[in-house]
Amino acid sequence: MSGVNKVTIVAFAMMLCILLQTNISKADTFLAGDSNGWGFKLNGWPNGKTFKTGDVIEFKYPAGAHNVVKVDQTGFDSCNGAGGQAFTSGDDKIILTQGTSYFICTIGPHCANGVKAAVTAN
Repeated sequence: MSGVNKVTIVAFAMMLCILLQTNISKADTFLAGDSNGWGFKLNGWPNGKTFKTGDVIEFKYPAGAHNVVKVDQTGFDSCNGAGGQAFTSGDDKIILTQGTSYFICTIGPHCANGVKAAVTAN
């Protein structure tokens, strides 16, 4: 491999790292439920918020009192967490992927009583 090719590869790798770092540093963190946290006082959260791919949703709640289950739209609509990805720490940070992500609480009737949120990232 010639010296020119090595320099080109190194320069390309450095540019790629800079671009990736720029995208990562632009990610924002949102507290689910704002100051109320994840629970019965979501009050329409996240209405009016704009999310982008890579943003982080932080779910804060008393561990054991709630949970967060990432589900598909059917699970969201029916409050069924079967097959979903469960989080139970009380301080869960979830990175958004492009499209709509659906989150519910599967403890008792919490989801049916409004402990659920759909978040769309562009």
